[in-house]
Amino acid sequence: MLQGWHRGEKAIQRKLQYDGAMAHGYTWIEGEMPEQHRTFHTTRLPFIPVTTLDSSGRPWSCILAGPSGKPGFVSSPNWDRLDMNVRVWEGDPFKENVESFRDGKMLMAGIGIEFSTRRRNKFAGHVFELRQIGDTYQLKMVVNQAIGNCPKYINVRELGPHPDTKPFVAYNKTWLLPSERLPDELIAFVHAADTVFIGTSYKALKEDEAQFPSHVGQNQRAGKPGYMRVMPSDGRTVVLPDYSGNRLLTSLGNIEATPVASLSYVDFVTGDILYLTGDACTLVGSEAQAVMPRQNVVTLVAVTGYILVKDALPVRQRPGTGVERSPYSPPVRLLAEETVSSSSYLDDQIIVTLSSIELHSNELATFTWDTCKPIHILPGQTAILDMTDLVGARQYAHMAAYNPTSVNDDRIRTWTVSSVHLSPEGTKTFSLTMRQKPGGVATGALFGIARRLAELRPELMKDCRPLNLELKLVGIAGDFILPKSISLGEDMKKMRVSMVWFAGGIGLTPFLSMLKAITGTDSTDDIQWDIVLALSTREPEVLMSLINAALRGDGAPDLRLVVDVFFQPTPSPLA
Repeated sequence: MLQGWHRGEKAIQRKLQYDGAMAHGYTWIEGEMPEQHRTFHTTRLPFIPVTTLDSSGRPWSCILAGPSGKPGFVSSPNWDRLDMNVRVWEGDPFKENVESFRDGKMLMAGIGIEFSTRRRNKFAGHVFELRQIGDTYQLKMVVNQAIGNCPKYINVRELGPHPDTKPFVAYNKTWLLPSERLPDELIAFVHAADTVFIGTSYKALKEDEAQFPSHVGQNQRAGKPGYMRVMPSDGRTVVLPDYSGNRLLTSLGNIEATPVASLSYVDFVTGDILYLTGDACTLVGSEAQAVMPRQNVVTLVAVTGYILVKDALPVRQRPGTGVERSPYSPPVRLLAEETVSSSSYLDDQIIVTLSSIELHSNELATFTWDTCKPIHILPGQTAILDMTDLVGARQYAHMAAYNPTSVNDDRIRTWTVSSVHLSPEGTKTFSLTMRQKPGGVATGALFGIARRLAELRPELMKDCRPLNLELKLVGIAGDFILPKSISLGEDMKKMRVSMVWFAGGIGLTPFLSMLKAITGTDSTDDIQWDIVLALSTREPEVLMSLINAALRGDGAPDLRLVVDVFFQPTPSPLA
């Protein structure tokens, strides 16, 4: 039974301001396995990721499975015991790490996941007996930590046995030089993955080891493919965003105290397994956002060793089945290093004030904002606003069955700028044309204000500044823009530009900005524009009026614009 949080867990909980709420959360972790955990581990799992340490104390997330690729390779003779009969293939770090068993004890932790049901349970303890017969190992383990985990981010897969494997080691470099990078194939492997098994270690200080003995941990993280990134600058630092969870923070706490971690990735179609280990740290707040904009907590693992074993896992995703993505997973966010040069996330706080509103229909409106200092926006780019001051900060919720995306709602919203701003000095105003999203927190608040003003104070629609509605501008982003030389009005003599644009409904907004740029500068006089816009909409009259307004620029371009409108009238209710 745990006697409290160790120093690393306390430190990260303080950083994230969870220390009060989670002061007694350690009591959720049991000192032995409940009966349902024992049944789960012994009957439901075709493989188990486990953390063990190498001779240098680095964790590796190994993959243990029975020879058949079926459940049943684990038994549990007692509440605190797991016995395993596993086959270990060449290249899995377990083969090397068992050398540390020579003193009769080897720290080990695991996580069992049933991917078809999203059930998962963790355990930790130590191996006290180990036998090797060829590539088969019989091990007996004492479990002194056990906890069930939430299924929130697990991607559902239908897995089946695939015992006919021929594992071979494609890469094996367990120590990297400081200047070395991961091979491109391995970086692509990380970027393609939607699941990672993360191993951590807590090495107790001498004065703490009686109350908080050393142990290892094994966990799992998941999201949408591409949510884990590798820094282009060094080609070896993996960045994991940390999503809203149960706030126990045992993995991040271990990293806080002992800054190392392991990452293992499985390709469930091919059976390939990528093992990584390295130095780790967790960044919070502005430090995290400097690495991955709009992400408040990230873990960085600077890889010091890697192994890739192909055709290893004796379990595969069943042919003809797909992956059911978790509805809780946030959108993929790129690193600051990966964003296009024309995008800018603002270090200085820029406040924007609502200055006017124009309602085009009950669900479509343009909101214009004044900025406290000049900013630069290219035609087609987006403005990123922090809506917290309008709608309030998100309250913690572990699960939200009827609105799963809300648990990671950071109140940050992105809309395409529909106005144009060509001055090299920048602009102190911009407009956002948007549609109200059904059930949307941010658009619901904005449209609620618009409708109330239109009803009660219509004179304020043209000048909303007395409302003093202020928000923070997080940044200007996007690379879906006109060619930069055109956007900035640079001289392009005798050039013919032909483009086909496709827009669905409010997806028209970047093209409004582009049309205004084309018609709003005299430097395009010698450019012949030939544009076809295919527009799909339920409101052709409303959107065509916006297009006509965008064509009223001061320039005199040689422009041929053809708009093909595709729409299906909304059926009238039966009388």
